[in-house]
Amino acid sequence: MSAIVDRDLRERAARLTVAFDGDAWILGRPDLGVFVAVPEPGAVFVTTLQEGGSAAEAARRASEVAGEEVDGADFLDGLTGAGLLDPPAPPGERAPSGWIEGLGQDTAARFFGRTAWTCYAAAAVFVVTVLAFAPELRPSWKDAWFLPSAALSMLTYLLVDIAFSALHEAWHWVAGRALGVPATFRVSYRGLYIVFETDLTQIVNVPRRRRYGAYLAGMAIDVVVVAAALGLRLLDRAGMLALPETLNGLLGAVVLYRLVGIVWQWAAVPMRSDGYAVLANALRCHNLYRVTWLTAKARLFRLPPAEAAELASAGERDRHVARWFALLYMAGVVVMAGMFVLVALPLLLALVQWGMARLSAGAVGSAAFWEALAVTAYVATQLALPPLLALRERRLRRSGRLL
Repeated sequence: MSAIVDRDLRERAARLTVAFDGDAWILGRPDLGVFVAVPEPGAVFVTTLQEGGSAAEAARRASEVAGEEVDGADFLDGLTGAGLLDPPAPPGERAPSGWIEGLGQDTAARFFGRTAWTCYAAAAVFVVTVLAFAPELRPSWKDAWFLPSAALSMLTYLLVDIAFSALHEAWHWVAGRALGVPATFRVSYRGLYIVFETDLTQIVNVPRRRRYGAYLAGMAIDVVVVAAALGLRLLDRAGMLALPETLNGLLGAVVLYRLVGIVWQWAAVPMRSDGYAVLANALRCHNLYRVTWLTAKARLFRLPPAEAAELASAGERDRHVARWFALLYMAGVVVMAGMFVLVALPLLLALVQWGMARLSAGAVGSAAFWEALAVTAYVATQLALPPLLALRERRLRRSGRLL
């Protein structure tokens, strides 16, 4: 009976990946997208099973590394609870392949080699130089309104933004492909909005120093887009290129929104943005977002027993960094608030003023009336939806239906 149990454990352990990650070992199930950081004895336990050892042998070797007795049954319970010993995912539940899977690793790597990163850096230098020495090309909230009609401006850029958002996420996917990481690119939605998502969970199997390209890939291609838009506007300003006024205005909107997106990626640390991923990787942390949140909460309130136990069981490195990382959270919140005040709020107020003027002047049922009504509804949704969603999430957390 014991032999049967050990054989089953070895079969399940064979599905696990084991990778060293700075100060911890990562046990993963790439097929399920589940990864857990464990100390070295845990990695030894699993590798012993993978090498054909029994559960008793795995516990013995893990105990030697730990310098104290390791409870093999308790460790296996932890692996089971984390889902690491679950059976393989049914074929229908695995991430589907598509045309994008045809991009080979060697081809993808060309976009993230030394030459490519030199080009990305040059684009960033170009953008900074133009914005520094050509004040008239610096973005303003007014650039978002590049057509006579506010509604048409929003609709037009919404379509353009969908394309650039897809490019941003696809570039993360290409970077993952360059590393040999089986990333997943998919189209999803948030409410009424189309969103693009790239799952790079399996990047934990790659050494930390090689992960930065994948984390920075989206911002790298955003910088190229901004550089191209600014370059065209600069040529038009110099008289070397005659751009139609509408196209020139659209390029101004592209510069505005993509620059805001880049700044947001660094400011939105509390929202686990690309900038957060870079910082957490550089600081060699595994779950810095959650540990920082629990640390800050513990300083202000008394943690419930479950959260107190979660914080106590977190990695020492995460707990050490979390003591001061909350300051970056606060700085990010300040920057995001500044972006709202300087860009979003003036634009929304201008749209409200424009919409009210059209509503009062236009005949009910006319095209101008419905256009103004649509803009007013859009602004109201933008202002009301975030606090409503926050209240909903708070209610769900209190009821235990949301972590």
